[in-house]
Amino acid sequence: MITQMRKMFSGGSKVFYLYRYISLGGTSLVYAIEDRGPPLSLKIGIILALFIFAKWITDMYTQSGQASRTIKITVGLEMTGMMILHLLSGGMDSPFLWCVFNPAWMAASYLSSVYCWFMMLSYFLFVTAFTYFFANDQTQTLANMLLNENRFYLMLLFMTLSIQLLAGVKSRLEIASARTTETMEHMKSLYQIVEAATHSESENLKIIFAEFALKLTKLKMSFFWDVNGSGNGGHDHLITQGVTPVGVEAALSTAIEIHAAELRQLDSCMVMSLPEHGDFLVIPIKSSTRYWGVMGVKVERSSYEEGRHWFVKQLYFLSELCAVILERHQLERIENQLMIIEEQNRIADEMHDSVSQYIFGIVYAVHSLSRKWKDISTDQIKEQLQIIQESSVAASQELRSTIYSLSSRKNGGAFWITTVKSHLDSLSKLHAVKVTLNVTGDDHGLQVNYQKALFRIISEATGNAIRHGRSSHIKVDLSMKSDEVKLSVLDNGSGFSVAERLSDPKVSGLGVNNMELLVQSFGGTINIQSTKGKGTHIQVTLPSGHQDKKELNELQMMGETRS
Repeated sequence: MITQMRKMFSGGSKVFYLYRYISLGGTSLVYAIEDRGPPLSLKIGIILALFIFAKWITDMYTQSGQASRTIKITVGLEMTGMMILHLLSGGMDSPFLWCVFNPAWMAASYLSSVYCWFMMLSYFLFVTAFTYFFANDQTQTLANMLLNENRFYLMLLFMTLSIQLLAGVKSRLEIASARTTETMEHMKSLYQIVEAATHSESENLKIIFAEFALKLTKLKMSFFWDVNGSGNGGHDHLITQGVTPVGVEAALSTAIEIHAAELRQLDSCMVMSLPEHGDFLVIPIKSSTRYWGVMGVKVERSSYEEGRHWFVKQLYFLSELCAVILERHQLERIENQLMIIEEQNRIADEMHDSVSQYIFGIVYAVHSLSRKWKDISTDQIKEQLQIIQESSVAASQELRSTIYSLSSRKNGGAFWITTVKSHLDSLSKLHAVKVTLNVTGDDHGLQVNYQKALFRIISEATGNAIRHGRSSHIKVDLSMKSDEVKLSVLDNGSGFSVAERLSDPKVSGLGVNNMELLVQSFGGTINIQSTKGKGTHIQVTLPSGHQDKKELNELQMMGETRS
């Protein structure tokens, strides 16, 4: 609320200045032209001093920022100035009496009720006492004086109550707005996480969720403890994001290992305090069938006490979503394996029922002919050879038919590049954006894992260009050679600062990091060039033989291990 007050006092908004100076100007004019009171020269001096004081108080409000103590002091100084002004200009008969609404408005709107009513009571007692003892002509009692001025006191009372009531309504509206914003943030987070998970390999999901914990909580450090250890030789390992002080990873790993049994049984967040490294809020990642690890963030004690509910809610949201997505990836992997096994069995059955039967007949006929060819006539030999030839042709036709049914390249089915083009065409029609695709080289020699990775990068890059860059034209160039694959995605969108986006995890999305992870997993390079207002250019290079070398090295390592 103090931040909003500072914005209200900023140079962009003149409401506060206009209200304050118009009220002071009107009362000053009345004070200057009335007959009673000090001489005109003294009145002009008081008015000038009043405007200087008002300018100084207004600047103090503007510069106070979020310091509530400074706001209290400023409101107190203004109220004291109003008391002194009333003292110099006639007490309850002062034309500046209504200017007390300025500090009263500030106290009722932005300070606590206790402080506000304490100031109102102090002002009431001071003005009443001064008027009774110094500005009273001794003809009226205190009760009569209060009755005569009851309109002013009632107006001040109702004005203060009304402003406090409006401030309460405003506060509730701000809370409702904050909840709406929080809900929208959750929906945006859900979309980004699911999208990143869809375009990511399972081994990269832990990194994505650790990074997103950092982004969503807006803290300085987050981590993911992976009990499956896919990236560390099968052992548990720690993934950290953000600012990681020296020695904190080792201390955190030790603490998690000590509390491993407790974390497995935990259903909510817990705080782990590490000597010399501070407090960590952690939560287990568990699905219905599996324990995946632990996610957490480093919190300062002050920020944790203030935002405990928020941090716990964000981590709980991320842990539930992470468990669901990890479980889904595991099921998809198993489903893919079962589909492969099922397809292998189908091919085996088909080959057994058709081709293998012909081959078995051919082998048996040749074997029989080789044993009896001396005892049979030439016509019989020719007849047997004719049968073998017909069986060979039938087997060849069955084999070719099977191959054609399995190969999209042979049966005229959709190639991978056709799928990419279809996706880009749909994207273009859906968002009314011009998308051009230029392809050189043959995609038939491209391995399936390369096809998947390139499709994800193209989808991510073009999606970001439309959603965030507001592009109207996107150009995709793909060059496939025997030794490398090059991809270029160029758009005419709003662009961004690459250094700022990559250095600050609070403002960076998951798309760029996800593309980097994909490219690095293939031993490739990615170069992102972007300027605000001038679009973005993403260039990716993947060496074609990287995966083969990787698999060969793994096989060699397995062989050395066995030997």
